[in-house]
Amino acid sequence: MFDTSKVGHSFPPFTIEVERCKIHELALAIGDDNPIYHSREAAQAAGYADVPLFPTAPTMFTFWGNTKFVSNLVNLGVNPMAILHGEEEFEYLAPINPGDTLTGMTTLVDGKTRKGHAGSMDILKLETRYTNQHDQAVLVARTVVIVRG
Repeated sequence: MFDTSKVGHSFPPFTIEVERCKIHELALAIGDDNPIYHSREAAQAAGYADVPLFPTAPTMFTFWGNTKFVSNLVNLGVNPMAILHGEEEFEYLAPINPGDTLTGMTTLVDGKTRKGHAGSMDILKLETRYTNQHDQAVLVARTVVIVRG
């Protein structure tokens, strides 16, 4: 059963540099041959300042930049072996470009327990707010994590 007193807890900030080569690698991995994801020149010819992010690329920020994500959840009493990814949502506030250094701050914004016939599950809502190297808010990532009980 989830300890609701943990709602509002923020984890230590983390940083990640947005790399053009990682955007290129993601495009290769998913089979997207659109040249805007592989070449700055092609992206600029299409009207972008640089190679653009895929809309769902910030999922990678959690795993590449926030290397203590799992241990932070453990510190909340969450068993990482029982986690299911429930939902992901991104709200872009400003452009994010290769070369930007982002700082993310994750906060547990809600948590509750649902009981069923075969047990229970905890539903946790996390929100990560990102700023760039100019302290400009650029992104809010919202994640729902389901912890099987």
